[in-house]
Amino acid sequence: MLPQISEYRYLILALSVFRLGSAVPNSTKIYLLGLFPMSGSWPGGQAVRPAAEMAIQDINDNPEILPGYELVLTSKDTRISYGSSSPKLAKRDIFPRFFRLLSGESVYNPVKFSMFREFNWRKVAILHQSVPLFAEAVTDFHKNARKNDIEILATESFLDNPATQVRKIKDLDARIIIGGFYGDMARKVFCEAYRQRLYGDKYVWIVPGWLGAGWWRQPDEYINCTQQEMDDVASNHFDINIDSLPLDSYRGRTVSGLNTSGFLDKYRDYTQTENFESLTGYSRISLGYDSVWTAALALDKAQRQLSMEDPPKSLQDFNYDKATSQILFDIISNLTFEGVSGPIKFTLTGDRVGLLNIRQIQGGRGVTVGIVNPLNGSDENIIFEGFPPIIWKDGAPPVASVIYKELRLRIYLPLSIAGSTLSIMGIILASCFLVFNIIFRKRRVIKMSSPNINNLILIGGIFAYLSIIFLGIDNADTFVFMCKAKTWLLSVGFSLAFGSMFSKTWRVHKIFTNKKTKRMVIKDYRLVSWVASLVLLDVIILVLWEVFDPVMAIQKDKEQNKNNEDIVYIEKHLVCQSAHQHYYIGAFYIINGLLLVFGAFLAWETRKVSIPALNDSKYIGFCVYNVMLLSFLGATVSSVVAEQNAKYAFEATLIWISTTLTLGVIFIPKIKTRNDVRPTQSDVRTVMSQNTAFMDSQKEMQQLRRDFLQMKTNCTCPANLKQRNRKLVKSKSEGAPVTEGVGDDNMAFSTQQSYMQSCSSGDRD
Repeated sequence: MLPQISEYRYLILALSVFRLGSAVPNSTKIYLLGLFPMSGSWPGGQAVRPAAEMAIQDINDNPEILPGYELVLTSKDTRISYGSSSPKLAKRDIFPRFFRLLSGESVYNPVKFSMFREFNWRKVAILHQSVPLFAEAVTDFHKNARKNDIEILATESFLDNPATQVRKIKDLDARIIIGGFYGDMARKVFCEAYRQRLYGDKYVWIVPGWLGAGWWRQPDEYINCTQQEMDDVASNHFDINIDSLPLDSYRGRTVSGLNTSGFLDKYRDYTQTENFESLTGYSRISLGYDSVWTAALALDKAQRQLSMEDPPKSLQDFNYDKATSQILFDIISNLTFEGVSGPIKFTLTGDRVGLLNIRQIQGGRGVTVGIVNPLNGSDENIIFEGFPPIIWKDGAPPVASVIYKELRLRIYLPLSIAGSTLSIMGIILASCFLVFNIIFRKRRVIKMSSPNINNLILIGGIFAYLSIIFLGIDNADTFVFMCKAKTWLLSVGFSLAFGSMFSKTWRVHKIFTNKKTKRMVIKDYRLVSWVASLVLLDVIILVLWEVFDPVMAIQKDKEQNKNNEDIVYIEKHLVCQSAHQHYYIGAFYIINGLLLVFGAFLAWETRKVSIPALNDSKYIGFCVYNVMLLSFLGATVSSVVAEQNAKYAFEATLIWISTTLTLGVIFIPKIKTRNDVRPTQSDVRTVMSQNTAFMDSQKEMQQLRRDFLQMKTNCTCPANLKQRNRKLVKSKSEGAPVTEGVGDDNMAFSTQQSYMQSCSSGDRD
C-alpha cells in the first residue's frame, strides 16, 4: 500500500516486482523494477541508477550467471529511494520477506558503543529529529546502553527548531553528542551549536554518514551561519556509515571481478562525469550495484534449484506461488558473497552485515579513520591500523563530561599528632598538679584552699584535654562515637572545673558576708553536691540529645575546580550534626554562660577578703575573662572557617590554651607558697597584731553578748557599749580578722553592724 510505504523515504523495491517475458532466441528476459528518486529533497537516484545499469550490463555479460536469461532494468522516478535504514523494516511480522543492503540505522549503534569503549566515554547525550527513522534507532540504543555501561544524560528530539534542545544539552555539560537527522536539519543543529558554543576541542558530534559530502556547506536559507562558521563547528566531527567503497587492501575478490578502484573508474567512464563524487547519493552507488547482483545471484541459484526438482521447473514457471517465493527467501537469507560494497550477508531480520566505517571531517572532507568488520568476529573492535590518525584539537580525546573526583578530606596526620601531643602534655601537667595537691594536702596553704575541690578542678581539666584527642580522630568507622565522646568530655569537664572553682568562692563569699553571730560551717560535701548537680544537668541534656535527636555523621561536599574545566574535585568531609542540635548547644551556652557570670559576681564580692589561701578572686576573674573571650572567639571563627584542618587546629588550640591558663593561674601560686609554714618577720608582726585584735574582738564579743542580754531587759544602750563598738570598727578597718574557726572544718564571723541593727531593733521594741 502506498500510504504504508510512504512512511519510509528510503525503501528498496529492486526485488519486489519482476516479470518474465519471451526473449530473443535462446534467452529469456527477466525484468527488474527499479524505483529511483530522481527529484525531491534527496535525488539520490541520479547517482544510483547508473550503478544499477552497470550491474545489469556486467551480469548479462557473465555467462556463468543466469545462463539463458537476460536481465532488463525498468526504471521509474519516485520519492521513495532504493534503500531504507528505518529499523522498523527489520520487523519480520510486518515485512516478512524484506531484505536490504543499506543496513538499518540501528546497526550503527554497536559501532558507537565500540567508540565509547575505545575512548573511555561513559556519558552521552542524544539529539534527533522527531521522525520514526531516528526515534526507533534511539530506542534500540537505549536498550543496549546499560549493557555497555553507558549513561545517557539526555535524549532530546525536535521537529523543526533545535535551539531549545541544544541549550538543554549544553546545560547538562554533555560533551559526546549523538545526532540523528537529515541534512537540512543537520545544518540547523550545527548552526545552533555554533551560536551556543557547543563545539570545539571539548565536544564530539557523531552523525549519520549518509548525509552526503560537504552537507554542512550546502547553501541553506534557513540558517544564519556563514560557511566559515559551519566549517568550524563541523570540523573533526565523526560520522558512521556502511563502508560502501572499502579499500582494496581490506577486501577479497568480488563476484563481479571489480575492486573499488576499478569500479569507480568504470563508473566514471559510464557516466562520463569527472566530479561524480558531488552527485547526491554517491555514497550508495556501490549498494545499488550490489543490489542488482544480489537479485541476479538469487535468481541464478533458484533456477538451478528449480531445475533439480521432479518434475524440473524453471524461472519461467514462476507465478508468485509460495513455494518459489520461499525458495528465493531461503536463498537470499543464506547468500554470502563479496560485492563492490564489501562482504554481503544478511541477518535473520533481513539487514545486511558488512563493513562499517568511521569517518572524521578533516580539512573539510570525510576521512576514514577506522572500520568495523562484523563478519570476522570483530564487531566490537575498531581497526585503526592502516588509516589516517584521528585529529584531536587538544591532543587527546575529550572527556565525556566533567570528571568529578572525590577527595576525602581528613585531618592531616601531623596536625592530629601535634594536637594529641599537646593534649597529652596538658594531661601530664594536670596529673602533676593532682599529685602535688594530694601529697601536700595537709600543708597549711593547700589545706586552706580546699584540696578535695581542687581535685575536681583538675579532673575537669583532664577531661578537656582528652576532648582534643577525640576531636582530632576522623575515622569514618568511629567518627560518630568520637564526636559524642568529645562533646561529653568537654561539657562535663567544664562543669567540673568551673563548678568546683566557683563553689569554693561561694563558700568564702557565704562566710564573709554572714551577718549573724552564729558560727557558720560549710562542709566540702555541700560543695561537691553543688558541682554534682551541675554535672547531672549536663548529663540530662546530653541524654535527651542522644535519645530524641541523636548525632549522625553527615558528609559535606564542596566542589572545587583546580584550573581544569574537565575535572571538578568534590571535597568530602564528615561532620557531626543532628536535626535540632542548635537547641541543645544553646542550652549549654546559657547554662555555662550563667555559671561564668555567677563566678564573676562571686569573684567581685570576695575581692577584699585578705586571706590569700582563701581568696582566689583575682585568679578566678582572670579565668572567667579568659574563658569568655576565647569561647566567643572560638564560636565566631568556627562558624566562619570551613576548612577542616584549620578548624581543628583553631578549636584544639583554644581548648588547650584556656584549660592550661585556668589550671596554671590556680595552682602555680599554690606551688610557690606550699612551704610557707613559718611566715616572715613582717608577716609575724602582721599576724601578731591580727591575733591581738582577734583576741580583743573575742573579748568584746563576749561582753557584747552580755550587754545585749542586759539591753533586752533595760532597753538601753550603755555608753561603754558604743565605745566597744567603735573599737570593733577600728579593729576591722585595720584588717584584723573577725573569724572564728576558719578552715575546712568551720568558719564564722560577726560584725558590729549586725549588733547595731539588733540594738536599734531592741530600742524600738
